[in-house]
Amino acid sequence: MQNDNKQNKLILWIAGLVSVGGILYGYDMGVISGALLFIKDAIPMTDTQVGLIVGAVLGGGLFGTLLAGPLGDWYGRRFLIAASAIIFIIGIALVLFANTFLLMFSARLFLGVGVGMVAVAVPLYVAEIVPSKDRGKFITFFQLLLTFGIVLAYVVDLIFTPTGNWRAMFAVILIPAFILLFGILRLPETPRWLMANNQAEKARKILALIRNHESEVEEDMRAIEASLHKVQGSWQEFFSHQFWGPCIIAVLVAVFNQLTGINSFLQYAPLILKDAGMSSNFVTMVGSVGIGLLNFVFTIVAITLIDTLGRRPLLLIGVFGVMASEIYLGAISYFLPVSPHVGTLALIGLFFFIMFFAIGPGVVVWLAISELFPTRVRGKGIAICLFFNSLAATALSVYFLPIVKYLGMGQTYWAFAFLSACYFLIVLYLLPETKARSLEEIQQNFEDKRNDKLNKKLHLENRQCEKA
Repeated sequence: MQNDNKQNKLILWIAGLVSVGGILYGYDMGVISGALLFIKDAIPMTDTQVGLIVGAVLGGGLFGTLLAGPLGDWYGRRFLIAASAIIFIIGIALVLFANTFLLMFSARLFLGVGVGMVAVAVPLYVAEIVPSKDRGKFITFFQLLLTFGIVLAYVVDLIFTPTGNWRAMFAVILIPAFILLFGILRLPETPRWLMANNQAEKARKILALIRNHESEVEEDMRAIEASLHKVQGSWQEFFSHQFWGPCIIAVLVAVFNQLTGINSFLQYAPLILKDAGMSSNFVTMVGSVGIGLLNFVFTIVAITLIDTLGRRPLLLIGVFGVMASEIYLGAISYFLPVSPHVGTLALIGLFFFIMFFAIGPGVVVWLAISELFPTRVRGKGIAICLFFNSLAATALSVYFLPIVKYLGMGQTYWAFAFLSACYFLIVLYLLPETKARSLEEIQQNFEDKRNDKLNKKLHLENRQCEKA
């Protein structure tokens, strides 16, 4: 029993440490919201250029996600996490010295490469190293620390708001970046990657360290080996018909997670609240801190439920709540005039939006993506899905202000509500439940469904031939 507790603590330590990458992602996403209030004074920019500065990180993430899959498959998951930390450190250094729009845009674009890589690397690493029964809980550490990173960014922004020191706001991110870099150097490679690269003995030794019983080690070795023999890891194989089902579902989940408007609301929260009627920079930043804290708290709630209630129920509840919150926000923005009172009502609506997003889409999306793909193509699958996720996020970040100017804030909220309704239907009819199922069992489920469809088609053709 004592040995079991020791190994459980080791898994907790490993998952917690690599999930510091979530702090990097969340902080970088959140810090720009407060920094924008002062960057515009130091570096004159148009609305389009402001959108480009905000969206540059997510645009760079497009390249990061594409690089992450091949790099993770060639050099390992540890290398991928270390590389993302180094890119973050270099990116922040470039931001600190930027004094023109072009330099700031380039620095943020480079920083985005690290964002894209860490978004692939951490869920991939955790999914391949923790036991299947606890995978949901541990992968969501990334999302939990992502939300903590957003809170931290809002708090730091609030601290530096009186002085307007936006460079100091960015510099704080160097602390978790160095923690992740030095921490990953002390952690093991994932057994699945080692097995895929003909290092079975190393994989066995690592599994012996992180599993409670020898029977679990042998069971995992057999399951991984069987999965590797079934699936080839080439791009040609990835795009073959056998992976169409999980790939389409994962891409849709990744894209519609962004089309709820989450990144736009988080990145532009101070501007949204100020436009709704809140009176000062400090008050809007206090409201943003409240949004961040709610996101963090309800992410914890979701983590306690995800391996008991399941992925689909949480996602359905969360998406429905997001849609309802956006309908409410659209109504108060469309029918009520701008005032401090309306600003408070908008803040309440954003609180509910964040609460429901954290309970469902915020946590489940990382699991849905990481669990739907088999081992040999998981790196490529996650990279493709997060590429489309980043593409949607980039487009919304860049064009959010122009869309609001064209449609109005109320209609913009309603447009997001319509997209959230589409997301709800996708989850309801397409996403399978993966709670407490091994990665290999999930893969087999898709194969069984494909074989059933093929058998039904053959049966129908045979009946038609008999009638003829």
